[in-house]
Amino acid sequence: MLDINALFAEAKHYHAKLVNIRKEMLMLHEKTSKLKKRALKLQQKRQKEELEREQQREKEFEREKQLTARPAKRT
Repeated sequence: MLDINALFAEAKHYHAKLVNIRKEMLMLHEKTSKLKKRALKLQQKRQKEELEREQQREKEFEREKQLTARPAKRT
């Protein structure tokens, strides 16, 4: 009878361990999902900012090009 009780106690102990591991895995899954989503947003934001900087550089270049002195056409 003692062996059966010991086996049930051991099974209960390991079941509790498994439940805790499952909870921890679910929590880690949620955290990694959130981090992946955040990383994607940050990457998109950086790409957008880089594109805006490049467009600004092109505008400045065109502006400088328009401001450079050019010889007048003779008519």
